[in-house]
Amino acid sequence: MEQTREAITTNLAERWCWQVAQRDDVRVARRLYRKQVVDGVYPLDAGAWLDEFFQFLEELEVLTWLQQARGKGVERELVPMVQYILLYGLKTLFGIESMNALPELLFRDAASMHVVGFNAPQVRHGVCQRGAAKRQGPRTAGPICPEALANNRVKLDLLALEALFNGAIRALSQAGLFRAKVTGIVDGTDLETTAQYEGCGHVTRKRKLTDKPGKVREIEVTVYGWKVIVLIDAATKIPLAVKVVPIQEHAVLFLRALVTQARSNLEGYARLSKVVVDRGFLEGTDVWWLDQHGITFVVPATEDMAVTADARALAAASDGITVGRRAHTVRHGQGREA
Repeated sequence: MEQTREAITTNLAERWCWQVAQRDDVRVARRLYRKQVVDGVYPLDAGAWLDEFFQFLEELEVLTWLQQARGKGVERELVPMVQYILLYGLKTLFGIESMNALPELLFRDAASMHVVGFNAPQVRHGVCQRGAAKRQGPRTAGPICPEALANNRVKLDLLALEALFNGAIRALSQAGLFRAKVTGIVDGTDLETTAQYEGCGHVTRKRKLTDKPGKVREIEVTVYGWKVIVLIDAATKIPLAVKVVPIQEHAVLFLRALVTQARSNLEGYARLSKVVVDRGFLEGTDVWWLDQHGITFVVPATEDMAVTADARALAAASDGITVGRRAHTVRHGQGREA
């Protein structure tokens, strides 16, 4: 089902908790009654929200970091890289799923485009007329086409993205958005791409498939892409550090680098006091390293570990609390055969 402008406005309202614009129909009617010339009439809801949001980013000097971003291999810029970054950020913020839906749902919104840095003629006619003579039919609405955004946003290499991200986190830390003692949660997720993506890794994995007769069989597939490892603040859910590595790399190899970067981003304004990880990061030398740096770690123990036996022995001796096993109800079949 295609998204509508009402749907993305709802997304924006759900993700933000304040509304700074007010509707004044009387003033609009008065100006029109006096036949005063106006450039156009635009909805103020999204534009007003974005004004406040971008003012917040500017006060934190996050926009300064964004303006320093440079694309890889870009010799001349018709549109500054920061505008591509902001446009794709708005796509995510508005919850727009399809890149091809941008002209209808975002690019024709003059108020939002003005906040990003495009003026009214650019929104109406585009930033350039390249290819206008060969165009058949009306031009795509907005300052640029979706292909231009897609082709230019990928020109930021990993080092540039890492510097951009860490600079923004330091700005948020300086503004006092984090508590004095921060609890971090570490987790990783796969970011799958095609084999043509430059620099991506690949790994062979087994997947279960169910054929038409209902028989389950296991096959080997090659997956291409990256692995994104993030350390986030447990209280605010704001990322503190991130690592992007080839998909075949094990996340545990980058725990120290992730924690070190997070501590650097928070230095002087907050302290990383606790790290929560899953069993995938259970490496003895790493948890010892965390302990030596004064960081408490929380990790689930496995059945065959000595600490598990010790904890259960202490609980059995009334020196602790015994927690029963969690029971999961699994249903099979339907109706009378359930």
